[in-house]
Amino acid sequence: MAYSFSTGGSSSITAAELVVGVYDQVESSFYDALYPDILWRTVLPEASIKTDINPGAMSYVYRGRDRKGTGGFVNGDSKNIPRVGQVVSQIQVPILDAAVGTPLTNAEARKWEFGYQSALAQDLGEIMKQAAEYHIERTFFFGYAQGNFASFLDYSTCAKIPVAAWADGTPADWVASINDAISATWTASKTVHLPNKVFLPPAKFAMLTTAYVIGTGSVGIAVSALEYLKKNNIYTAITGKELEIQPLRYLTGAGVAAVDRAIIMEWNERNFVLPFPMAYQLAQPVPIALGVEMFAEYIFGSFNMRYPGSMAYVDGL
Repeated sequence: MAYSFSTGGSSSITAAELVVGVYDQVESSFYDALYPDILWRTVLPEASIKTDINPGAMSYVYRGRDRKGTGGFVNGDSKNIPRVGQVVSQIQVPILDAAVGTPLTNAEARKWEFGYQSALAQDLGEIMKQAAEYHIERTFFFGYAQGNFASFLDYSTCAKIPVAAWADGTPADWVASINDAISATWTASKTVHLPNKVFLPPAKFAMLTTAYVIGTGSVGIAVSALEYLKKNNIYTAITGKELEIQPLRYLTGAGVAAVDRAIIMEWNERNFVLPFPMAYQLAQPVPIALGVEMFAEYIFGSFNMRYPGSMAYVDGL
């Protein structure tokens, strides 16, 4: 019969269980839960994120200018000389303050340090910073209607180009659908905007790794549809540069009627803006009874497309 040892309550542990507990090696580090990467900074050119804005500003304003008119024949009559002009518009992008906080009691800090040999204040600070990034991530991609923040995934003035479902096609069809969308965007803008980047739902990106055979018979060469599309498209034909194609997890089911959506865009800093007057800043802790309240603040604005013709959605992949 195993000896029993009191634990100070109504339960007890056996000698065998005590031996197991004594010889358990507890690793000092934690294995944190894994979360998907934050992506909002990667889908825009760095220069499109405007950090040189006064933190006290309630909106970011930029002006647009459209020049109108053309010369013409006058047939010797000075009264028929064509006139030119320009129209100036003002675009206002909303900016809102944001914050995150957490309480920290002395008792919790002591228990955390004793039990895990870790500084709870530092851990909570890291969690708060991560929470702020998730807030920006969600707002950038999905918008915030109450504050008139636009959604990157569903910008109201972006063209929507329907395509046949990839499940019903071949790699050649997939390549053609993206090429056709790039062509449609380029020609719709009168060749002003030439898309150079494609974002795809992860599953559709994976489909592009399927072998794509160029040629027939004994001279056929097999490459992935992804590699073929990167080098065989209108952008590459004009510029000699490779088309960029990247997966973006938020595009799964993002289209009309919950179909998959792709985004094609001319990735140029002039085309987009995201006001970001103040990055995450940890404030001075506020004393409470036997502890403190920790707070941090940050300020950012809505995603805005200066030139709507520079980006389009491709729905139904």
